[in-house]
This record gives sequence, C-alpha cells and structure tokens, in this order.
Amino acid sequence: MSHGFWRSPSLVLGILVSLGLLTAVACGAAEEPTPTQPPAPVATNTPTPVTSVATPTPTTTTAVVATPTPTPTRTPTPVPAVQPKKGGLIKASAGEDPLSFDGHTATSSAHNVHNMKLYSNLLWNPKGDEIVPDAAESYTISADGKTWTFKLRPNVKYQTGYTPAHPRDGTAMTSKDVKWSLEKIMGLHGQTISARSGWMKEFIDIDRADNGIEVVDDLTFKIHLTQPFAGLANILVIGFSTIIPEGIVTPDLQKRPYGTGAFRLKSFQRGALWQYARNPDYFKPGLPYLDQWDYVLMDGEAIIQAAFLTRKVDVSGGHPTDDNKPIYDKRIAAGEFYTLPYGTGCRPQGVVMNSTKPPFNDLKLRQAVNLAIDREAYSVVVHSGHTDPHFWLDTGGFGRSAADILKTPGYRQPHDADLAEAKKIINELYPKGLDVKMMSRNTSGYMRQNEFIAGELRKVGINVTIEPVDTSVVFSRAEKLDYTLWSYYFCQTTGTPEELYGSYFITGGSRNWMGYSNPVIDKGYLDMAATGDPVERRKKALALEDIILSYLPAAPLPVQNSQRVAYNYVKDLPLTITFYTWEKNELIWRSDV
Repeated sequence: MSHGFWRSPSLVLGILVSLGLLTAVACGAAEEPTPTQPPAPVATNTPTPVTSVATPTPTTTTAVVATPTPTPTRTPTPVPAVQPKKGGLIKASAGEDPLSFDGHTATSSAHNVHNMKLYSNLLWNPKGDEIVPDAAESYTISADGKTWTFKLRPNVKYQTGYTPAHPRDGTAMTSKDVKWSLEKIMGLHGQTISARSGWMKEFIDIDRADNGIEVVDDLTFKIHLTQPFAGLANILVIGFSTIIPEGIVTPDLQKRPYGTGAFRLKSFQRGALWQYARNPDYFKPGLPYLDQWDYVLMDGEAIIQAAFLTRKVDVSGGHPTDDNKPIYDKRIAAGEFYTLPYGTGCRPQGVVMNSTKPPFNDLKLRQAVNLAIDREAYSVVVHSGHTDPHFWLDTGGFGRSAADILKTPGYRQPHDADLAEAKKIINELYPKGLDVKMMSRNTSGYMRQNEFIAGELRKVGINVTIEPVDTSVVFSRAEKLDYTLWSYYFCQTTGTPEELYGSYFITGGSRNWMGYSNPVIDKGYLDMAATGDPVERRKKALALEDIILSYLPAAPLPVQNSQRVAYNYVKDLPLTITFYTWEKNELIWRSDV
C-alpha cells in the first residue's frame, strides 16, 4: 500500500480571518452554438438541519489563506521562462457528458469539469491554497466574523448567442443574481438542495427575512452567518457554487448555459467531444490565454493512456499502468512531459450498508463485512497500490496516523484472523449463506471496486450479485436509500471536517446517502464546528469518528492518490485545494504557439 507524502497539518479550518475587519481585493469572437437538451439533472437530497457554527482562528494579517487541509507535497508547476502566450488549443481527457448546465445539481467531478469553464463564482482558487475574488471585486468580514460584505465587479456579463435567447443575455451580474443563486444552492426556492454546496445552509442565517442574503445595491450584498464560519470561502470557490441569473431554474439549465465564465460552449458531440472557446466578453482583460479547450471523452486506463502517449490529448491524469510505467518514466526523464501528484480526498470511501432495514440493520453483519475485506489487496487490485489508509477523517491531519489505522481490524496484516472471524459470524447468522444485491455505478473504476468487494464477501458466505447502474440514476437511488449494499467513493470538495460530518453523517445531511442518524453526532457536530482551538477541534472530530466507526454504516476503505500529467508545452497547470476548484483553466497557456 503506497502512502502519500503529506504536509504537516496546521489543523486550522477554513480561511484565517482577523477578529478585526478583513478585506480581500481582487487582482486586477467565439462560435455561438445552439445546444441540444441534455438529460434531466439528478436529484440530490433532502434539506439539511438547522445551522451550526464555526469560529475562525484569530490572525493579525489581512491576507486570505485557504484551508490548509493536509494534501500531498506537490511537484511545482514548471516556471515559465517567458510571459504567458495567447492562443492555441489544448485537448484533455474527460469521463462523461455533463448531466446538465446546472452546476448546483451536479455531484461528480466528471460534470464539474465542464460547468466550471462556463461560469464564474464569487471567489476562486487559482493555485495552491490561494483564495481570491472572482466575480467579486472585493469583500470584507466584520469584526465578529458573522457578516461578509461583497462588492461585485461591474462588468461581469452573461454570455450571449445561445438558444433559446434570454433577456439577461449580455447583461451584467447583480446582487440579486447572487442572492438567487445562493438561495437555490440551499434549496430555498423549492428546488433540491445542492449535494455539494448546500451545506452552507448550516451556517448562513436562513431564519432572517432575507434568508441571510441581504441585497444592499446592484453590486453590493451581505451574507449573514449565525456565528463565524471561515470555511464559507472554501464552499464559494468550488465549481458547484456558480452564479446564475435571478429566476433561472434547473429546467432552464437543461437546455443551455447561463454563464459568465472564461470559456463559452462552442460545440459538442455527446459521448465524444466537448469544445469550449475563449469568451470574448470575459471580465478579466487578457484572459483566458487559450483560444480553446477541448474535452475528449473516453473511459478505461488503457484507452486514456494510449491517447495521451500518442498526443491525441495534451493533458490527462492518473498513474500509469504497470505496462506503461517504463514509458512514462523514460519520457518524463527526457523532459517530454511532467506529472503533478496529489491526494484525491475521495472519502468517505467504503462499502455502504443500508442499516435502515434488514439484513444490514444487524451490527454483527456489518462487522463481518468490515472484517472480510483485505484492504491491502483492495489497494493493489482496485487502485494499483496508489492509496493511503483512511477511516473518515484525513489521515495524518484531523484523522489518525497511517500507522495507527494499519493496526485495526480489516487493515491489519496478515488478514487471516479477520477473514476467519468474518466467516464465523456469517456462519452463525446465515448457515446457508446470505444473498444480496450490490448497486454499482457503471463506470470502469467503480465496477472494478464493486467486483473486488463482491469477491471478498463471497469468501465469507455473502453471495453478492452486482447491479450496474448508470450515473444518471445512481445518485437518486442512493438518496432514496434504494439499495442494500453499495461500494462507492465519495470525494470531498473542501476537505474540512465540517464538510465531512455536515454532508455525510448528520441527520439529513446533503450527501447522507447512508441513512445514518444519531442525535449525539448531530449535537457533537455543532459543538465541534463551534470550537476555535484547532487542537481541541481535532479531538472532538476524532471522537465523532469513533462513534460512527462503532456503528459502521459503511466499512471504510483506503483512499486513492493520483496525479495530473501534461506535455511540457502546457504551462501553469494548477494543483489547488481540491480538484473541484482547478478547472476554470483561464491561466493555462501553451509555450509553443
């Protein structure tokens, strides 16, 4: 099992803000398609519970610092010898068509990569841990940390040329657009709460008459929080927190984009190619550098790596297969292309057991599943050894050390004793064996994961039949708890413990598709989020993890690490807080144009 190289955690949640006033100040003709209608977006989840709180750590600086969530040490982006050049096309591999042009209802990074090019956020994360204004020109945070005042740029215009035309095409973004967008994300317009960004509802004061979003004038608005929550910035930068025109709803976004981003949709062929051209009316002068960014859709490591090695795409990702590793190593050494390693943050990763109904409402059965899985073999077979041991929290950060995790049941080696105990439990509970169906997202990585888990469980007498389900269906079924067993890896967008518990484990959490509910966790989550001292916050986060592990709504699995890979003429390819924030691509350029 490969262990990533992690930064020493500073254990500070969210951006660091001064207890006094903190101010952040911004830095400084494509074809017109007529998109056809994509499939209807997938429903996400039920509303989250009442607000919780977090206390920002005092600092004397006015700089905005993103969440220092533990992430792998990153290989620096090559430093350009000359100023960025304008022009050129970059092709990258991608996995899926977007489900719609609604970033709020998207859940997967496979869909985020498309929408993030078309839209703007209030803030964005250009590289590393840096958070800066995007559509916002500046923002301030009050002395008590509970009021964030934003000033919008005056020239953020919605793109034109799409069909059907709309009165807001070509008009400037206003505070009312932001208010509508944030309320829509939180599910306050009768729509489904955003599975990825909707948990901001836990901290915004939605009990106010204005839902916690106060419009001051066309370009100025305030976000009112119940208590200080520095991590709000981490939510606002992800690709699921896009700003759309007031009144635009999910059905509208099934037909066309309503964006203000650096790129505009040029053309697409479903299942094959999506093309994004420079937006000539983009509000940041001189950007983007590229004329066009194309996504070539493909699935399977062999196909993706063959396309990269033959320069059918310029940018790709993932570790090379054993067959291709010598080729990668040789060409990297020759300076032909480079890699940027990163930790995926794809947790909770595990075998989800529907504990709300038989047979998995039996703790002994859930314990048997946990014991049955050989994590070392899982790492090798499913992720080619590129993993780090995990429970729910980030290993080595808020979570336990890798060494401690490797001593626990299911992780410890040799696996023989755990396997024997799992067989004993199943033989006692089900002498004739147990037949169950396991839902699997039908893409290659998830199918491989589920096939391995099914094989492990069959060894102990749990006879698993895999049920492949399309991406457009799997999330709605998960939300309804319409499954018995489901092996999956979620991926967090901010990496904060607030997101982990607030999305996946509190009652009614925006991605709590395990059906887990425990009033002790609900109360402890609020307390943990309100704890300012980072050391004490970690203790409380670990205590919550212990409670959840004792119940086992899912059997935790190792989390994969990965890498970006690009040819040497691709410059300023970023690594950011998470891969849910790096796909704007306005600063990437080619040195060979």
